Amino acid sequence: MKEEVEEEVEEEEEEEEDEDRNNEKMAKKVRRKVDVNVLDDPELDEPERERKWRALTEDQLEEVTLELYRVGGYSPPYNSFLDTMPGIEIIDVQTDVESLQERRQKNRQSSGLVSSSSSASAAGPDAKMLAMARQGMEGDESTFSVEEQLETQKHLWSDKYRPRKPTYLNRVQTGFDWNKYNQTHYDQDNPPPKIVQGYKFNIFYPDLLDMTRTPTFTVTPCDDRDFAVIRFKSGPPYEDIAFKVVNREWETLHKNGYKCQFQNGVFQLWFMFKKYRYRR
Repeated sequence: MKEEVEEEVEEEEEEEEDEDRNNEKMAKKVRRKVDVNVLDDPELDEPERERKWRALTEDQLEEVTLELYRVGGYSPPYNSFLDTMPGIEIIDVQTDVESLQERRQKNRQSSGLVSSSSSASAAGPDAKMLAMARQGMEGDESTFSVEEQLETQKHLWSDKYRPRKPTYLNRVQTGFDWNKYNQTHYDQDNPPPKIVQGYKFNIFYPDLLDMTRTPTFTVTPCDDRDFAVIRFKSGPPYEDIAFKVVNREWETLHKNGYKCQFQNGVFQLWFMFKKYRYRR
């Protein structure tokens, strides 16, 4: 009985020694520093590289990934043209610029903005847009071009396209409001002060990259309740543009002069103010 107990004790001691040796081997393997350059050697074929990565322990894998992060911050490395996968086209800067110009030309052609003659190709779009903006211009209208200062604009596409302000031809309509009060206190020889009766905004976007997206506008009241800021927003390569207008209620019926459309590279927003009737 005593001998059996001694044998069991000896077996347990041997098992503990074996376990300690295994732990020591594992610790040495973990402590062994992995050479990152060997794992990413470009001369290694894919099966051999995969085998080396699979042989790493969990601790070694963590150590390698941290080292790779410290070295390159996971920045993608420059590869040779020969290593490019089939079906992927490499485009240089000049080719990209030429492609952009070609897309702009197609946008103009699809919008009918390009003149058929080569000599008038540059002036054609501007002339057509100006003619479109001047349609229906009346004698009591005048142009205005006082822009509202906006905060510094940051665009995600500014590193590829140079942001620029769109051109425009805006008109403000003024006139006399012969309501009951003014009829009582003024006459033709001594007319009342002219008031703003409406606006006609014509914003030109001939080089808008995506002609299918209609520009939009927002109206924000100012600190002075009599005025508001109307802001126009489109897309690359154009920045936002804004103007201060009189803050009054709009007529939104087409028969009363309201127009909001984007056609041939011109965004038009025309509106008249509602007329208030004086009552005693």
